[in-house]
Amino acid sequence: MEKKVGELMVPIMELATVDGESTVREVVAALKVCRRYPVVLVTENGKIAGMIGMKEVLRGLNPVAFKKDAYGGWVVNPEWTEPVLLAGCFQERCADLAERPAREIMMPVSRQLKVQDSALKAAHVIIRNAQDPVAVWEGDRLVGVVGMKELFAEIVRELEVKGGRGKVIFADRFRRKGSLNITG
Repeated sequence: MEKKVGELMVPIMELATVDGESTVREVVAALKVCRRYPVVLVTENGKIAGMIGMKEVLRGLNPVAFKKDAYGGWVVNPEWTEPVLLAGCFQERCADLAERPAREIMMPVSRQLKVQDSALKAAHVIIRNAQDPVAVWEGDRLVGVVGMKELFAEIVRELEVKGGRGKVIFADRFRRKGSLNITG
């Protein structure tokens, strides 16, 4: 029987939480020690407003280049931002990013998945929105997140149950020994 999103998700209690006023430095510290998922929930006025993962931190290094063609209400041609990226200044950008509030880089929490939704719907939402993980809701309560990691684990389980284990060729061993190692 197909599992529902509620059976695959990571419960919200296992995720770190910061206030929207927290600095990105504090978010990075929380991400560094995350137990199960490298995602931090951002709260505003006692409610969860967004999530920050590694992708959002990287986007924060250059907010113009990594957003979808708009910045501060202006339409931005992605070609215009490329020379800025090539100019370097990684340490300066990290220092600037460190003091920005978490709310500036967070991804707003979407309400697209419910605990009773199928794993296939979760895969569709993750791929369509290019967001990993995605929030899981039960009524008006955020109860967890589900991402590629959980879905891939379920794919592995399904394939192993139905067809056994596949064979794996380790390329690094091939280069060193001049032969292939196949495990199964």
